[in-house]
Amino acid sequence: MSDSIAESPAGHRGRLLDRYERAGLSGLAGHEVIELILTFAIPRKDVKPIARALLKRFGSLSAVLHAPFDQLAETPGIGRRTALFFSLMKDVMAKSLREGIDRQHYISRRQDVEEYLRFQLGPKPYEYTAMLYLDNGNHVLGTEVVAEGTSNQCVVYPRKVIERALLHKASTMIMAHNHPGGSLSPSDSDWALTKRISQIGKLMEIPLLDHVIITREGTASLKDHPRWPTA
Repeated sequence: MSDSIAESPAGHRGRLLDRYERAGLSGLAGHEVIELILTFAIPRKDVKPIARALLKRFGSLSAVLHAPFDQLAETPGIGRRTALFFSLMKDVMAKSLREGIDRQHYISRRQDVEEYLRFQLGPKPYEYTAMLYLDNGNHVLGTEVVAEGTSNQCVVYPRKVIERALLHKASTMIMAHNHPGGSLSPSDSDWALTKRISQIGKLMEIPLLDHVIITREGTASLKDHPRWPTA
């Protein structure tokens, strides 16, 4: 379908594609980015109203990309095929970010890990807790969601965290969980879990390097806080 867009530069679709080619996403408004995506999934139809409806319903481009499949599919004008197209885009981007981390010789920048985790966890409507397991050279051995919860709580079992660490033969680990409400401030339960995992990690000689809070807008490292357990 992309050939038909390129062959009609005078049309609206062609103009959107031309603007993207010249300036990238910075040359497009939020609804126009969604509209351009839709042109590759929905041929020969005005998709501007659909793009605006998606943005109005979900609030942002990121929220549209991470919207549950059934909610996308039930949106007028979308349907199963286009909803699958959005799911495919999200999964490809997540896999690309994951491969970028896995290919690193070692984790040298917290920013890379936080970017990956924010993409994976930040947009989710429920709390999730994930662990990154590393070897002694800071290579990523595995990334796993170890607990899923509700919109404001998530029960993590330290035994499972350590079992997965031993399975990966990890030397160190990083914990992360999302706050769907958007707050970057750790709760008392966040600190209690951090202390517990840190204590068990030290006993098992698999130290906890950091605990990162993820939201749609950013991240916060508990390691930078004075309450970080040192004993």
